[in-house]
Amino acid sequence: MLEQGDGVAPVSEMAGLAIEANGFRLVPTVATLPANVSSLLTFRIEDNSGQPHVAFDELHERRLHLIVLSRNLVAYHHLHPTMDPAGNWSVDVPSLASGSYRVYADFKPTGSDRITLAFDVQVAGLVPVTDLPAPATINDVDGYSVTWSGDVAVGSSSIAFSVDRDGTPVVLEPYLGASGHLVVVRVGDLGYLHVHPVEDPAGGSVRFSAEFPTPGNYRLFFDFAHAGAVHTASFTVKVPAGSTSGSSPVDPMPDHSEGTEP
Repeated sequence: MLEQGDGVAPVSEMAGLAIEANGFRLVPTVATLPANVSSLLTFRIEDNSGQPHVAFDELHERRLHLIVLSRNLVAYHHLHPTMDPAGNWSVDVPSLASGSYRVYADFKPTGSDRITLAFDVQVAGLVPVTDLPAPATINDVDGYSVTWSGDVAVGSSSIAFSVDRDGTPVVLEPYLGASGHLVVVRVGDLGYLHVHPVEDPAGGSVRFSAEFPTPGNYRLFFDFAHAGAVHTASFTVKVPAGSTSGSSPVDPMPDHSEGTEP
């Protein structure tokens, strides 16, 4: 994962495109998972010598953040594996439908820069054909209505999310030391960007500064906490060709279909 402000990569680059970088390699111990049941996912992070690396700094209250994302960019899970003394990581993955999934590991080895590495895992079975969810400004999830607003352009873009339930604004609770999390994935190569809010929420609104490296379609996954539970709202956003920071915002679809996922 790449967090804005960390100085990990320039705007022209995105994280999560490789299984090895900066002297570290992500080594999955499983390549397939069963469909429609919870299952155990295990992996290691090895150094240049091929030995499991065991020293990690905490990032937002965890030593490693794992994102499991279907390649149709609909199913999304933000998980937190645990590591045994030998350097083997494991986590229970919720039930997944058949298909191919990209797994991103975000971590900071002690004494090294923050890194995001990724691999693919297959879930057996017939895979239904699905379209990319259409752009929309509103997504209804778990009884909440989440709205995004702002300008999106190549370069720095300001994006805000507001949350309400039954028409009443919701004041968000802290989640992993932040008021909300935003994961951005580029459609096509699944380049990955992870941003955090630039200010605390006020009346359910939280703002992010994101760096879109290229024009095209992106998927946004906004994690927020309320009433002791974590929820995720998802959106498709198009960054127009020829746009740069400060240009007009992209026009969302006008039908207010609530951004409901298929």
